[in-house]
Amino acid sequence: VGDLMTRLALSHPHISFQFINNGQSKLHTSGNGKLKDVIYHIYGREIASNLLQAEYDTPGLKITGFLGKPIISRGNRNFENYYVNGRYVRSKLLARAIEDGYQTSMMQHKYPFTLFYVQMDGEAVDVNVHPTKMELRFSHQEEIYRQMRDMISGALNHREQIVKVSLSSDRERKAEEK
Repeated sequence: VGDLMTRLALSHPHISFQFINNGQSKLHTSGNGKLKDVIYHIYGREIASNLLQAEYDTPGLKITGFLGKPIISRGNRNFENYYVNGRYVRSKLLARAIEDGYQTSMMQHKYPFTLFYVQMDGEAVDVNVHPTKMELRFSHQEEIYRQMRDMISGALNHREQIVKVSLSSDRERKAEEK
């Protein structure tokens, strides 16, 4: 039930959710429509403060959401979240695109935090792959894979993420600062 409430809260940031289990509030979102606030309430300050916004828009495909900086990686794929046309899904294609997009930024056997919303033509998606409707198949798989991978690697390799390291001595650095 907790996982279901988390998925619902992430897919509807404009609705306030409160989940109480054994008399304790496990989840309470504000419903103010700000996705970053929902992420903060669910995953905490560390993750919410280490997010990069990602957007991609072409005719027939729109991807929006957040990428976690590589410093908040985990040992499993539980923090890879994606919604296709408003539905929480599992997709080997999207998981592979995410992991390949992070490939140069992430240690081996570590997985990133991601939260993506993919909007596309309903005819380009087949949800009748598995009885639970959690898995789906895309009609243009290679194109979707490539676009998502390139969007992720492009966002991670943005200038702000590259740390500038100076090899000059302390004396030279102080002289440069003056």
